[in-house]
Amino acid sequence: MTAQSTRPPSAWSSPAASYYLLAAATSILLLVGLAVVLSSSSVFSIRQEGGNPWTLFLIQLAALAVGLTALVIGSRQSVSWWKRVTPLILLAALVLLVAVIAVGVSSGGNRNWVEVGSVTLQPSEIAKLGLALYLGMVLSTFRRELTTFKRIMVPGGVAAAAVMVLILAGRDMGTAAVVCVIVAAAYWVAGLPLRFFAPGAAVAAVGAMVLISDGDTRSARISLWLDPSTCDPQGNCLQTVHATRALASGGLWGLGPGMSREKWGYLPAADNDFIFAILGEEFGLIGALVVLIALAMIVIAVSRIVRHHRDPFAQIAAAAIGAWIVGQAFINIAVVLNLLPVTGVPLPLVSSGGSSLVMSLAGLGALMAFARSEPGAREAFKARPSVIRRSMVVLSGGRRG
Repeated sequence: MTAQSTRPPSAWSSPAASYYLLAAATSILLLVGLAVVLSSSSVFSIRQEGGNPWTLFLIQLAALAVGLTALVIGSRQSVSWWKRVTPLILLAALVLLVAVIAVGVSSGGNRNWVEVGSVTLQPSEIAKLGLALYLGMVLSTFRRELTTFKRIMVPGGVAAAAVMVLILAGRDMGTAAVVCVIVAAAYWVAGLPLRFFAPGAAVAAVGAMVLISDGDTRSARISLWLDPSTCDPQGNCLQTVHATRALASGGLWGLGPGMSREKWGYLPAADNDFIFAILGEEFGLIGALVVLIALAMIVIAVSRIVRHHRDPFAQIAAAAIGAWIVGQAFINIAVVLNLLPVTGVPLPLVSSGGSSLVMSLAGLGALMAFARSEPGAREAFKARPSVIRRSMVVLSGGRRG
């Protein structure tokens, strides 16, 4: 027997590696997010909520509890279960998006929210998951027929267009950009010929220009990004200037947890859209790299699912969900770094915001369910000793009974 054949298998070659990568990345992002949300939201809570610095953080904890419940339950379900609930998720999202247009709540120029009792929901977050799963379901059925305009549009393209129109009716261009990323990833993994992507990109570009010209705020943000000479540090580029200062003052190791200066009213939206700047200020380049490494772990896990899974639905849906979470994260980070104009999308699992946190965790639950059903994954989980059994061995000093 050769030395190579006696070498233990690498952890990367384990069929369960995708699952553990997702679990580790989710844990990292959640822990970082809780620390930075507590720091960045406490100042606003003190000023707005009668001096209680915990108010917004406790709301985030409540959303985290709901999201973790969704993740645990979703990760334990079968692929067929996710197929069954897909139409219900998308239908609920569409109904709520219509409700936003009718009785929604506006903020920052966008109409994104709907009030259900004492809870405020953002239905576009539900639509991201619903559309990703629905495209996985329909494109896996018709993936060999994606050579005509009719099959490209019916039913997947129609569903994507309906979601896009309803989101844009609320003037939320940032979320619309994320939806475009989801659709592109789903069709790419489904095998849509490359020649169809160019017309799609052209239509998206024309639509974006129409929307930009229709809104004074959006056109001003684009103009400022293209021509920084028009920047007014106390006006139109207040956020980008203070975000850059926060990142610069953080240096390599950061100022320390809770020690941000920019959160004291200098940087608007410090706990959501620009939370990456506070992260860089308090935890430095090292903290920022930790977030980027966690996102890379999600990319690797999704790539493994797409390559190894035998169910086309899981392959396509995993690609769409991964593109949503990682793509939105890089849009958010690019805005903070002034590589993109301000779009108003949160950093998944890190920014404050209940709807985003709950639905991101639900999406990761779906990814973990797909990872658990990769070929050989079930056998790998069964072969691994349980936590209780390992703990008993340690407590007994490793002695055999």
